[in-house]
Amino acid sequence: MSGLKLSDAEDLDIVEDGVQEGEEKAQRTTVLFHLLFKGLGIFFYVFASLIFGTENVIAFVVIVLLHAFDFWTVKNVTGRLLVGLRWWNEVNEDGSNNWIFESRPEGRQVNANESRIFWTALILTPLIWITFALTSLTNFNFLWFILCCVAITLSGTNLWGYYKCRYTSGTARRALANYAVGFMSSV
Repeated sequence: MSGLKLSDAEDLDIVEDGVQEGEEKAQRTTVLFHLLFKGLGIFFYVFASLIFGTENVIAFVVIVLLHAFDFWTVKNVTGRLLVGLRWWNEVNEDGSNNWIFESRPEGRQVNANESRIFWTALILTPLIWITFALTSLTNFNFLWFILCCVAITLSGTNLWGYYKCRYTSGTARRALANYAVGFMSSV
């Protein structure tokens, strides 16, 4: 991981009243898709034997595809629209990686409810899959353990990328420091 770049323009304003009326429907759709693939992946994992019977390979493929869709949707769409963050990796000619983390432009506000939904789902999903992995490991279900590891890797990578976007830029540190100073002065 070399060449870490952070955008200097991060605005941590959160609004309670939401988005403009014309954008409201699009944001609801974005929230739906942020939760849809995560929920379907967990649903199919829990009820795989009822849905697919003894066809474990089909269940495995369907669940991995749902997690791939979730990874792409969160990384490329919902993160940008719901919280104004995005990240990606570029490989340089010399083979080194260049991770790029971007934050929303100055003055762009984020709906508080959408932000809570985004971060809650982003944090809970890897925790749920870790629980499933431990359960499948203790039951000696190694196929399902591998599936859980794939799910943990994809959801954990998104969590790491958005954590880096949100909390490693200089403006984010300044905003958190200002919040702490303001809180301490009010005590």
